[in-house]
Amino acid sequence: MKLLQRFFVGLGVAALLAFAVTSSNAQIWSHYDMVINNQFFNPLPVGTAVNPFAFRTFSNVVDLDDGVANDIPAGFTFDYNGNLYSSVNICVNGWLSVGQRNTPVITNDKYFLFLPNDPNNTVAPFFGDHYYRSAVDIPLGFKLSKVWYTTSTVFDPNPTAFPGSFLHVFTVEWKDLNINDKTNPNSIGTFQVKFIENALANDMYVPDKRATIEFHYGPIGNNGNVKTQGCTVGIEDSIGYSFMNGLFPSSFAGEDSARLNRDSLTTCWPPASCLPGRVITFVPEGIGTLSQWGDGDATLTQLTSKDPIIVFNQNRFVTLADADTILGSIAKAYPPLDSVEGRSAFHGDANHSGRYQIPAFLPYYFYRVTAYDAAYILMYLAAKIPFLPWLQQVPPYKEVAGSTDNNIVGLSIDTKQAVMTDRTIRVPMVLRGSVNGPIGIELNVNAANPSALQFTGTEARTGMMYGNAKTGKVSFAASGVFKDGDILGYLEFVSAERNNVSEIEINNISINDQAYPAQHSTIDLGVSTNGDVSGFAVQSVTPNPFSVSADAQTTIKFTTNDAKEVSMKIYDLLGKEIRTIGSQTFSAGSHAIQWDGHSNSGAVVPAGVYYYNLSAGSSVLVGKINLMQ
Repeated sequence: MKLLQRFFVGLGVAALLAFAVTSSNAQIWSHYDMVINNQFFNPLPVGTAVNPFAFRTFSNVVDLDDGVANDIPAGFTFDYNGNLYSSVNICVNGWLSVGQRNTPVITNDKYFLFLPNDPNNTVAPFFGDHYYRSAVDIPLGFKLSKVWYTTSTVFDPNPTAFPGSFLHVFTVEWKDLNINDKTNPNSIGTFQVKFIENALANDMYVPDKRATIEFHYGPIGNNGNVKTQGCTVGIEDSIGYSFMNGLFPSSFAGEDSARLNRDSLTTCWPPASCLPGRVITFVPEGIGTLSQWGDGDATLTQLTSKDPIIVFNQNRFVTLADADTILGSIAKAYPPLDSVEGRSAFHGDANHSGRYQIPAFLPYYFYRVTAYDAAYILMYLAAKIPFLPWLQQVPPYKEVAGSTDNNIVGLSIDTKQAVMTDRTIRVPMVLRGSVNGPIGIELNVNAANPSALQFTGTEARTGMMYGNAKTGKVSFAASGVFKDGDILGYLEFVSAERNNVSEIEINNISINDQAYPAQHSTIDLGVSTNGDVSGFAVQSVTPNPFSVSADAQTTIKFTTNDAKEVSMKIYDLLGKEIRTIGSQTFSAGSHAIQWDGHSNSGAVVPAGVYYYNLSAGSSVLVGKINLMQ
């Protein structure tokens, strides 16, 4: 049981929260919190001016209307959307982009901030149709414009910072820019964007390179006819799927729809507040101590948690919930885990096999997860590998000597060992070959005669298993030592007809990210097996959910094909052991263990989601129990 203890350390956030985090198309607002602060405008006293001839189109033509000046140095390295950058590209039209521009788009269209079009990785304090006035415009009554920048530094006071470190603030100022009305010399405005280095940027133990982003708004023309309306304010991600609307604070009741609302444009100066001395601030949420590709945190627990115990320990933010979320997303088929760099699939790709590119979005990378990644997470939770990502050859289990080589031949469905109870049929899914380490399986189930036999779901013999009755998609993950003929789990069907024969097919089979041929088998629906040859398996958990009362309890029914010593433990979602029900020897057959919703101390536990751990020797069955008050 010592090895199983690590398996249940830190079960993480609730499954409901996990699916809420990953169900949106994008979640840049889960990485930032937007607030409006009081701070009067401070114009730059000194700085480096961007040469007007640097504002150019992609064909390298000088353009003071819509041009972009590339590769402006920030003076330090900062994290934006999960990647590190040290320069920006500044556009005349009141926005800057972070990183390489990849498509020939120079735009004054404020709606581009709502579209998956370049410019992406966009930071837009005042995105509109502006114009830079040079010396040749002075005789025409226009005021000289300036776009300039500076980087200030202060000594890093953090006692755990690397010696001699400094904290930086990078400021870009658009000064006396002709905004929105190129014909009116008085339609001018001044505004800034600041990247403020994180206080932990230089920390020796928990470096955090994400910068706070601020929008500052200065003076505008004073003749009362400045055209400030109709611009976009906000930030977006690397492929344009995320948008944080700077017109709405994060506490706004309809924040998701408001931030994605392309009709929400500025109506006054400064934007959002219409009051002088207001600054729009985007503050990074959480701390990413291991915010790296493949660290196993598919639920983004670490990035959203305020608990330092979770934030600073991989074995607390990598939990069963991460494997559960990956397998669930595969079986459900939609929505998949967010594939954008720095998001759920980026963290969940534990074996580093899921990075890919899309031609329309070069040079950016996207990420996918598979059941094999979930299996690596289970292997880490069982203390078989020291950390994720594990980039070396998978080691053999500590209890087993010998080679780590796997000899996987494929899968079969053993209808001869099928168990039929009334009209429910459980068909074993059998490994052909051997595995020493993680094993992740994806497949589709089809019944040739659906009017006689319908696929309804799955049950794991070991590890974790999901089945989608509507699509036939199945996902499975486990880690351990498996030999040829081992039953990994069961495919469950309902027979609508007796005295009939149906063919079952499993296809689109992937085992450890390798394709294997489809398998067929025929089952006689007129044969009923009375003996339970299913081994150690949970039959049902009823009622589930259940409510705590004086005599209420939930019953976990299970079967075993020989005498076994079985024990059960209940864990909460953070991996804390709530209740232990002592070991008892059960004979072959069907049995049941009850839980009354109380802890070891006899207290009623709070409502929520709990995990049961039913163990017999090296076999472990895990499932969820929903408790209501």
